[in-house]
Amino acid sequence: MLTKFTVAVASLALLAACSSNTQMGDSSGGANIGAATHWHTKVYRSEGGKAAGQKSIAHTSVTRLSADRFRASITLPGLLPKGTYAWGIYQGSCGPDGQIVGSESDYPMIEPDANSRGSFTANVNGSLEAGGDYYVTIYKTGGERNEAVGCDKLRVGTEEDSND
Repeated sequence: MLTKFTVAVASLALLAACSSNTQMGDSSGGANIGAATHWHTKVYRSEGGKAAGQKSIAHTSVTRLSADRFRASITLPGLLPKGTYAWGIYQGSCGPDGQIVGSESDYPMIEPDANSRGSFTANVNGSLEAGGDYYVTIYKTGGERNEAVGCDKLRVGTEEDSND
């Protein structure tokens, strides 16, 4: 009985040690675990962040799934009017000079409900590198990618608590 118990404890210890050094889809041996696999931002009705007293129009989180794939989720708290909005993760900057990460078809159109709320997820074939400049842009209603309603930079890490 003691031998079975010892083998069980040793097996659990080995399993715990192995799982703490790797991440699903990460072949780096654990070197990429931590903040560099998660990004977040809140998007406001302006480029570059919150103006005084302004509430966010979207909350976005991004998780790297593998070297060439990530998941981007966007949640609307109810401040956009009903309509259809294009969105995406861009490298470089807000505005026309940014390059979309993945392809436009990776990002489903945002169609808020009657209360202007909703959550949408994109599984994107593209890579995000730690230290890169990435932005979330939401375009004005109509589904075209020509005039932004808001854009903000993704920040490494998980989102801090906030009232907006």
